[in-house]
Amino acid sequence: MTQWDETLQIQLERESVYAIGAPFTLAPPQIWRAPVIFASPHSGNLYPDSFLARADCDIRTLRANEDAYLDSLFAAAIEAGAPLLSARFPRCFVDVNRAPDELPPAWRSNGAQNGASGKPHTARAQAGFGVIPLMIAQHRPIYKQPLPQQVALERITHLYEPYHAALEGLIAASLARFGRALVIDCHSMPGFAAMGARRADIVLGDRYGLSCSAATIRQVERAFVNMGYQVIRNSPYAGGYVTTHYGRSAQNPQRTIETVQIEINRDLYLNPVTLEPKRRQFETLLRNLEDVIWQIVTGFEGQSALAAE
Repeated sequence: MTQWDETLQIQLERESVYAIGAPFTLAPPQIWRAPVIFASPHSGNLYPDSFLARADCDIRTLRANEDAYLDSLFAAAIEAGAPLLSARFPRCFVDVNRAPDELPPAWRSNGAQNGASGKPHTARAQAGFGVIPLMIAQHRPIYKQPLPQQVALERITHLYEPYHAALEGLIAASLARFGRALVIDCHSMPGFAAMGARRADIVLGDRYGLSCSAATIRQVERAFVNMGYQVIRNSPYAGGYVTTHYGRSAQNPQRTIETVQIEINRDLYLNPVTLEPKRRQFETLLRNLEDVIWQIVTGFEGQSALAAE
């Protein structure tokens, strides 16, 4: 890539970032009733024209990677008495459920097999599925030509960091108000595994018991089971960066900050071809999630930090 090409890429990148505008939507409740925070990091669907012009994938292929409509499905959190934080940018543009230094090896500055922090590059980053994804499902390249490292820095500075600052601010506010915080990280998953078997309705990830107490995961699980959903834990998704970073017990031995990742089977509500909601199924899931959210929020209402243990 010539210097002129790189300069053009950076200019196009700035246009893309600015076209998105505010990096997130934060909807606070009228009354914050319980130490629960709902977050939807992968439901963003703003695809800037300059980004699409550089992409080697059509918009439908890119959209198949997003957690479509999750922000709408969990909007009941606001009325139930908990804040809802939603990213506005798509995960194929920047993935806030990755560590900020999960960058491709080609962007390392010192020639070593390490990222900016000096830690080894993760397998995800090496494969192109890091904080700035270079690949999409089936290892299909997103871009027509390589991106300069400055592109990653633009996205991390203007989109990734503000999202995490907002989440950290909510956690701090919950700790100050309630003495504890529970982050519910909301995701969706493909309805069927690679071999064709249908996945469970709901997968709850707690990093195999590390990101929250046993009582907390049981309480969240019970809310879904009460609505008739099939629920399993940690398979095939045990939680990503958000679950690990904010709920890691080694950094938080008193568990005053807990995290649970929720994966909802898209077969419950989404047409996999059109990526539009299945009308009746979507409305059913929406109503059921209203009950689930109310059960979670009211279940944690009035609990102190000591009650988490």
